[in-house]
Amino acid sequence: MQTFIPATMMTQHPDSAMRYVSVRDEPAEAIDALTPQPVGLGLEEVMVDYEGKLTPYHQTAEIALGLSERGIVPGEDVLVTPRIPSAGKETVFHQLMALMSIIESNFKLSEGGGRIGEVVVPMVETAAELVAVRRRIEDVIDLGHKEFGIPRDPDEVQVIPLIEEVPELLGAGELLDGYLEAAADAGYGIGRLRVMFGRSDSAMVYGLVPSVLAVKVAIADCHRRAADAGKPLFPILGGGVLPFRGHVSLDNLERLAEDYAGTSTITIQSGLRYDCGSEAARQMALRTRELLEARSPLAYDDEERRFIEALIGIFTIPYLESFSRLIGAVTAMSDLIPRRRDRLARKSAVGYARDAARPEKLAARIGDGEVAAALRERATLVGGDLPRAISFTAALYSMGLPPEFIGTGRGLVAVRERFGQEGIDRLQEIYPGLADSMKQAARFAAPSIAAGHLDEELMDQVRADFEAVEGILGIAAGPRDDDDRRYHMLLETLQPMIRQLVSGGKWYGDAADADLVSDWVSRLGRLRGSLG
Repeated sequence: MQTFIPATMMTQHPDSAMRYVSVRDEPAEAIDALTPQPVGLGLEEVMVDYEGKLTPYHQTAEIALGLSERGIVPGEDVLVTPRIPSAGKETVFHQLMALMSIIESNFKLSEGGGRIGEVVVPMVETAAELVAVRRRIEDVIDLGHKEFGIPRDPDEVQVIPLIEEVPELLGAGELLDGYLEAAADAGYGIGRLRVMFGRSDSAMVYGLVPSVLAVKVAIADCHRRAADAGKPLFPILGGGVLPFRGHVSLDNLERLAEDYAGTSTITIQSGLRYDCGSEAARQMALRTRELLEARSPLAYDDEERRFIEALIGIFTIPYLESFSRLIGAVTAMSDLIPRRRDRLARKSAVGYARDAARPEKLAARIGDGEVAAALRERATLVGGDLPRAISFTAALYSMGLPPEFIGTGRGLVAVRERFGQEGIDRLQEIYPGLADSMKQAARFAAPSIAAGHLDEELMDQVRADFEAVEGILGIAAGPRDDDDRRYHMLLETLQPMIRQLVSGGKWYGDAADADLVSDWVSRLGRLRGSLG
């Protein structure tokens, strides 16, 4: 059983504005990132990504064996942790391929003593999904035992559930209980527990504040359930540089440790490593563990939990109201965002898009009857053609509308109307990083530019958000310094081309036009520290 708990996890997310990394280059990228400083970045774990991605079968072994050649033992000095495909969103065959690559890697590592002991299972909703993956792992181990004589240990590879949607995050404690029970019934052993909470997709589908609050509830609930079961828990926070996707940055590291107290590992995505710079990544590697370990896990009593649930519903309602009106233009714009990894296409026979919000499912998690009833009145959007969270975020920033603002201002107004100023104060006590996140996003906001892309009713909603954030939090949209003013100049220069290419959610440009827009979008991303 692995005992080493990393504080930093390098990922292969395509959120870097300045660098494209091919699948051929990813093994060297990972090995360099996990090599100790000063030669490498000194990060402690790599998530080899097979989900929705053209990752070669042998990449896990290439990385693990490459580390071994440098005297770095996978499983002891660092961790190599693949994210396998979802059997439901992709196919069982794709998932099995990834699992076979892991068992083969362990076979090749066996002489040197290293091993891969965990896999991340994405988009988990039920405990049954996790047990199904455990059965497939056992089947692959059985095959390896039969063909190559490897030891038959069905507990050799454990699963890390990745929970990515707000309703599922609110039920994370129950899922953990269900998995512990179901795994025991199936005869599978569990040592330590690692659970990963995703900030990107939960924010794209439900909004900034609901995403943050739901992750905080999930951290608290899972720590409590794991303690009751007598199991050590080590949560992983999955997030990017921009506030909407996590606000995982060197400048925000202390606040991050406070907001997500009880987290053991945070992801260091491509935007941080390349757009913010390798020195920022090195500093994250040096400072993260001490800051995370200094804080006790989040904990909420029943009254606090009900209040947080009400806040989640209150902020979700205006976000969904605007989301349904802007998604057409944003989806069209997202197809112009430059591709930085070899991912499967959103529109293809083997690709897939993210699910839309399910307000009725969220309503079932909220004890406040008035808020739950208002959520149930929201129509469920049809999924199947939504962009990925990075493209969604980059598209809105490129249109002058950081998604952090959508629904947040009107949500603040609704909280004050329902709970008074005390409600605003309590929100900021629960989510102390709110103001810092909004200040960071406000630097890149241009309401006058956004107005050129949105219909009148939607723009009225967005104006209300900007006005409320300024009026209640004292944070005004717009540049603060010369670097920000340069950003806004480039943003304004880009807009005529965007409006020409994307009109009413329809595509009117040619390949040369698209390349030009993509280049300018990349420049904007470099200035703000991440593509999306």
